Amino acid sequence: VKGTWMGSTTLPCTYVPSDGFTEQTLSWSVERDSSTSTIFRRDDSGDHILLSKFRDRVSVPKHSPGNASLLIENLEMPDSGHYTCQVIWRSKNRSLITREVTTAVKVREVNPASSSWELPSSFHWR
Repeated sequence: VKGTWMGSTTLPCTYVPSDGFTEQTLSWSVERDSSTSTIFRRDDSGDHILLSKFRDRVSVPKHSPGNASLLIENLEMPDSGHYTCQVIWRSKNRSLITREVTTAVKVREVNPASSSWELPSSFHWR
């Protein structure tokens, strides 16, 4: 997934909800420079943003079964990295099932050519 500096991007993480399985926990982590940190965690006690640099910049849809995608807003250059979505479900017989999906994110600077502007040809200096 590519994102533009100061823009936003959505990292996909979707599944088909199944009868008899209840989402237990959902977490998003990021790996950069061979260290992994958890950014976001949703459990019985609510939503928790665990890294302060992502506070007020990340969200996961609520009340949207099967959609655990992560929205990152106001992208910063250091946001580039490998993001992993992990969902754990509990079945009726109390066993746990875990699934993970990893997405690479590359933040790039705005292309200067696309942000340039010209005066309209009808414009005249006075």
